[in-house]
Amino acid sequence: MPVRRLFAGSNSAKGFHSFFHHIIGEDARRVYLLKGGPGTGKSRLMKDLAERLAAEGLSVELFFCSSDAHSLDAFACGELGVAVMDATFPHVQEPAWPGCRDEFLNLGEFWDGEKLAQKREEIAAAGRKKGVHFQAAYRYFAAALAVEENVAARSSGNKLDVSSALEEILGPIRRAGKAALTPQKTRRLFASALTPQGYVSEIGALSAGFTRYIFTGPPGAGQFHYLELILSQAELAGLQVEAFHYPLDPGKLLHLLLPELNLAVLTATALEPLEDLAGRRLICGRGGEGGANARDRQLFRELVDLGIAELQKAQAVHAGVESIYAAAMDFSGVDALRERLVEEILSYKNRS
Repeated sequence: MPVRRLFAGSNSAKGFHSFFHHIIGEDARRVYLLKGGPGTGKSRLMKDLAERLAAEGLSVELFFCSSDAHSLDAFACGELGVAVMDATFPHVQEPAWPGCRDEFLNLGEFWDGEKLAQKREEIAAAGRKKGVHFQAAYRYFAAALAVEENVAARSSGNKLDVSSALEEILGPIRRAGKAALTPQKTRRLFASALTPQGYVSEIGALSAGFTRYIFTGPPGAGQFHYLELILSQAELAGLQVEAFHYPLDPGKLLHLLLPELNLAVLTATALEPLEDLAGRRLICGRGGEGGANARDRQLFRELVDLGIAELQKAQAVHAGVESIYAAAMDFSGVDALRERLVEEILSYKNRS
């Protein structure tokens, strides 16, 4: 069965941005909120649970961590209406419906508090050091965004006419308008993220099998505006939409998926050129190749790389703290919890 890979949060020019409330809908049957320190096995527990559900033939969504693209922040199984997510900083989650839907799982029950107390100063110092690296990364990303906005300002007067292509996209959306409109809430997530492993994108796999339209051109050529227009028309038509935001500037859209129409509208950027994806390319504008734009493009890349280097330093510090917590854990308790959860979650297969 399909396993989808996404991000529910990303590092950005404005700090960490979370879309955790879009991991699963309000009609979920059960949402497990994991608490516990680094190295206590939260990601491993979620991976094990997701693998067990996938082995049962269930579709799962894996939400990876922007602080370590190999670790999980959450997973969801829409068929069962179940999600498990890391509810610790920086994506702290509180139960909306305690007990009747949401449940805390505290992995701190399985650690030796005395061992951790002996490492208190080391843990605290590492936390402060990690915070310094994250803040440096955010400042570099903010500088990169400012440089990108310079390019956008220069390019805004060089837009090309894509109105006929837009109508080609909007026509099927308008025709698909439903007679009895059921309001659809757009699902907002990230298909890519700024991580210690670099800029990681899953949009190729997420849009596989879809008819793709790919907006290309320099920043400022209207791509974000066109995506907002398409999204508003899809919402008016009552269609399901997954809207994926731009990790550097989460206020902007980057990609749209409309599964009912098998339609993907994507944006190529300097961070994500999408050169290896098949699809109809719509050139929205042209930017100059020399002078100020060329210098700014180089500076943009350098600033993003500096930000990623800071994320790598933060991850290295975090790994040291993980080892401290792991040494204080009784993982047999986590294993027993995993088996209880597997049985509990799979029981939803037999509930109406």
